[in-house]
Amino acid sequence: MAHAFLFCGVRGVGKTTVARILAKALNCSGRGENEPNPCNKCTSCMEINAGSSIDVQEIDGASHTSVENIREINENIKYPPVSSPFKIIIIDEVHMISINAFNALLKTLEEPPGHAKFMFATTESHKVPATINSRCQRFNFRTISVSDIIGGMSRILEQEGIEATEDALALIAREARGSFRDGLSLLDQVISFGSQRITANDAIEILGVAGRDCFGRLINAVLSRDPATALGVVNELYRQGYDPEQFVLDMIQFLRNLIVTATVPEDRRPEGMIDAPPSEVTQMEDLVKDTSPEELQNLFGMLMRSENEVKRSSNPWIAVEMTVLRMCFAPELTDLAEVLRRIDTNAPSGGARKPTATRRSYPDPVPRDGASSSPERQASPVVDTVAGEGPERGESTRKDRFTITGITPLPTGTPDEVWANLQEAVIKSNLGPAITKNLEHGSLISFGPTEVEIGFNRKVYRERFEGHLESKKELKRILEEFFGDVHIKILTLTQETTLHTGKPYVLPQDGNTDYDRAVKSEAMENALVQAVLGEFEGSYIEDIKIGSPKP
Repeated sequence: MAHAFLFCGVRGVGKTTVARILAKALNCSGRGENEPNPCNKCTSCMEINAGSSIDVQEIDGASHTSVENIREINENIKYPPVSSPFKIIIIDEVHMISINAFNALLKTLEEPPGHAKFMFATTESHKVPATINSRCQRFNFRTISVSDIIGGMSRILEQEGIEATEDALALIAREARGSFRDGLSLLDQVISFGSQRITANDAIEILGVAGRDCFGRLINAVLSRDPATALGVVNELYRQGYDPEQFVLDMIQFLRNLIVTATVPEDRRPEGMIDAPPSEVTQMEDLVKDTSPEELQNLFGMLMRSENEVKRSSNPWIAVEMTVLRMCFAPELTDLAEVLRRIDTNAPSGGARKPTATRRSYPDPVPRDGASSSPERQASPVVDTVAGEGPERGESTRKDRFTITGITPLPTGTPDEVWANLQEAVIKSNLGPAITKNLEHGSLISFGPTEVEIGFNRKVYRERFEGHLESKKELKRILEEFFGDVHIKILTLTQETTLHTGKPYVLPQDGNTDYDRAVKSEAMENALVQAVLGEFEGSYIEDIKIGSPKP
């Protein structure tokens, strides 16, 4: 047996109770040689049950936090037990002890007397110093499942002669959140206000919680696109005095169980994966049989995003109502693989929009981050959208297909390397030392197939370069050879910067740099993006986020 034990876990899962039972087993005089359980009949067991044992001392760590308290324990532990094999110290909520007090206890834990045993219980194990943790035998207590809490409460009610429905016990057990002690406290509240038979309505009314049927009715209304019924359920919860933040948390848990029900077959679910009684699991299976896991995950994401909105809102129930409405009007999701299959097989789609102009698919602009582009991004196919012609009698059968008609090459290398190659080409073309010297004060910020950004460290150099572009056709021809027929943007840099460091070279009021706007514009104009939008009637791009450049 170890000389020190550390029991960790949430409140109400039996840490202190196990410590008392272990203390009884160690000091029990009526226990058989190979029998681990205490007899509960000997003098030591009776004294521990009554809390009057001299050799087993139980201390509250929250009220004994000082060094003097620990020094007193260190002094008393030296003396042998009076009538038991071991002198045992149980410290509850040990994380409340001060650092200096832990240091005072450390020496005793390192070299304890042979008759000494320490048992520590804590709900916040991360606050226990590593020096103490490493000298204890640690046990992590799991939360108690809903079914186990229901079983424990059922045995107690049977002894008390009180009846209770399964739905009522399941509701109380869920509110206990894995803590058996909390479950008993809630059960005690319901018993004190109820009759000899506890129903689900009694628990809902007394505890101020929502029945599980409310969540089922709400999700059913959302999946049926019935906002009136959904808002009616929310209003019902509001009138019952249900906490809006707790409502969102309970809905998240309920949706999680629905997703697991829809995703994992019944014969492959481990016990306890869905922490709910069998009758509720059956209702969940009926609820998800006409929907897909993707749609449920979309609703789950909406709820997760709304959690902080509800917490910050001055009127949280309105935030809850708006969240429920967004869920009701959420579009039905189509698998992306199905969208790509339609494109690849030229399958017509009733919701697709017929493109009116030829679009090109371009690679991303190359930023000044010191990294060269991959071969796939050096050449981008020109993608034409071709509409099929209908029969001669005037009826048209449209088919959208994508045909590669050419290649638009981009310069290879980083922006700095491309700028150096451009300077070398200007020198070979004998355009004069003025142009060559002017280019030494500039740099290539980024380049793509639709836009090129060139920056100069002073306004005068930028203006000179603009004048050279207007007067020297040869300079314009060299730029076209490098970048093609693109829009050239000339900037004045206020400070040395690169896209790698993330410092903007131009920061308009909307918070986007010129490079950000260029990338977003190219993403919107991409032919595949437009085709995917065409697959969904009334769809739009809400936002475009630019990730960090790949190394």
